[in-house]
Amino acid sequence: MVVGELTQERDLVILGGGPAGYTAAIRASQLGRNVTLIEQAQLGGLCLNKGCIPSKVVAHAADIKQQMNHISALGFSFNPTHDFSQLVEYRERTIRQLRTGVEALCQANAIEILHGTASFLADDRIGVELGHQFDTYRFTDVVIATGSHSIEQDSPSILNAEQLYQLTELPERLVIIGQDYIAVEAAMSFQALGTSVTLIADDFQLDSSINKELRRLLKKQKIQLVSGTVTAIEAEEAVTVTVVKQGQETTWSAPFLFQSLPRVPHTLELGLERIGVTVAEDGTIPVDPFGQTNRPHIYAIGDVTPGPAIATRAIHEAKRTAEHLSGQLADATVPYYPTIIRSLPPIVSIGLTEQAATDAGYSIRTGQFPLNANGTTMIEAGSGFIKVISDATTNLLLGVHMMGEGAVDLAGTFAQALEMAAKEEDVRFPIMPHPSRSEAWTEAVESLIGHAIHLSPRQQDVLTKS
Repeated sequence: MVVGELTQERDLVILGGGPAGYTAAIRASQLGRNVTLIEQAQLGGLCLNKGCIPSKVVAHAADIKQQMNHISALGFSFNPTHDFSQLVEYRERTIRQLRTGVEALCQANAIEILHGTASFLADDRIGVELGHQFDTYRFTDVVIATGSHSIEQDSPSILNAEQLYQLTELPERLVIIGQDYIAVEAAMSFQALGTSVTLIADDFQLDSSINKELRRLLKKQKIQLVSGTVTAIEAEEAVTVTVVKQGQETTWSAPFLFQSLPRVPHTLELGLERIGVTVAEDGTIPVDPFGQTNRPHIYAIGDVTPGPAIATRAIHEAKRTAEHLSGQLADATVPYYPTIIRSLPPIVSIGLTEQAATDAGYSIRTGQFPLNANGTTMIEAGSGFIKVISDATTNLLLGVHMMGEGAVDLAGTFAQALEMAAKEEDVRFPIMPHPSRSEAWTEAVESLIGHAIHLSPRQQDVLTKS
C-alpha cells in the first residue's frame, strides 16, 4: 500500500454512489456545496446494478409474456418464443445505459468521483484505499450513504436477491421463501417466463382485500403457494426445503432456492466505533429527522439508518439532508412511502390498511371499485380494483390500495392525495380524462357514499361498508 503524502482538504464528502449517495451529491452541488463522492464499486449502487433495475427488467418481460393472449385477441397472429439469453443481454445493456447516465449527471454537476474503500481515521478525516494506493481526506461534513446488502449463503444453489437477478439461464424450478414485495415479484415473474415456482409464505401483510385477491392470482398463475414453518433447508445438488404445518411435514425441491431475508447495512467496515458514532445492534445508525448522527458534522441516510430499505426513502432522505447541509429550510416530515409490488398485475398499498385504521381507533368507511367496470381497463383486458379507506367522521382519506394495471403510475397520485391531507371531496371534484384508469380512482372514492356511477346500488352495498 502506498500512502499519500498529504491529507487533502474537501468540503462535503458522500460515501456511497447508490440512489441515496448520488442524489445527495447532485442536490448538494445544485445548492452550492463542493462535493466529493466516494464509491467502492459502480455508481448506481446495488439498486441500479444488481437489484431494482435488473428485477424490473425481468418483471417487464413477464408482463409482456402475459399480454400475449390479449395481443392475439386484438387480431395479431404470431407464435412467439422466448430466449432468456437475449433478456440477459437487454438487462445488462439497460444497466449500462442508466449507469452511464448517472456518471454523466455527476460530471455535469461538477461532482468529484473517487473510487475505493473508505473508512474513518478521525472524526474529520477519512482514508480511501484502492489497490496499493491509500489517500487521506479532511472534510467539513460527511454523509454516510453506503447502503445495504443481502445475506449471501455458502451454497451456490441458495440465492439472495442480487444473485437471483444475475442468473444467465432460466431455472426449470425455483423455490421461494418470503412474503415481501421481492418474493411476490420474483414468483410471478419467473413463473410467467416458464419456471415452475413454489412460494412458501403465510401472510403478505397487505390490506385484507389485496391479500385475498393475491392468493387467488397465485393459484390462477399456477404458482404453488405453501404455508407453514420452514424447519430445514438442505443444499446439495438441489435444494430441499422442509415445511411443517399443523404437524404435517412436506418437502419441496428445486435446483435453486431464493430466500428473501432482511438486508444488512454497510456500516461495519467504516470504522465508526473509533470516532464515536453510535451504531445500533442491527448495524443501523440512529439519526435525527435531518439525518444527523450523534456527531454534528456526520450524517447518514438510506439503508444504513432505521427504516424500510427502499430506494424511495433513500432518495427522499438524500434531498432532505443535502438541503439541510446547504443551509436550506428542509422539511423533516416523514412522507408516505408506498408499497409497490410489480406483480402481475401490479399492487400498490399506501397509508393505513383497513385493519390498521380500525386498530388505530378510527371510525372508518371503505369504498371499492372493480376495474372491470372501467373502460380503459376493459379495453386492455385488465383486472383488479381500487380500495379507499376514509375517516367516517372527518372524511379524511386514510389509505389507498390498488391491484391492477396502472397501479404504479397512479401510486404518485394516491401519495399526493394523502400528503395533502385530502378529503373525499378533494378527489371527487377534479375532472379526470375519459376513458382512463384515473376515473376508477374517482369512482372508488365516490363509492364510499354509494355514488359511483358505474356500479349498481347492490354492488356498492356489497363493496362498501362503514
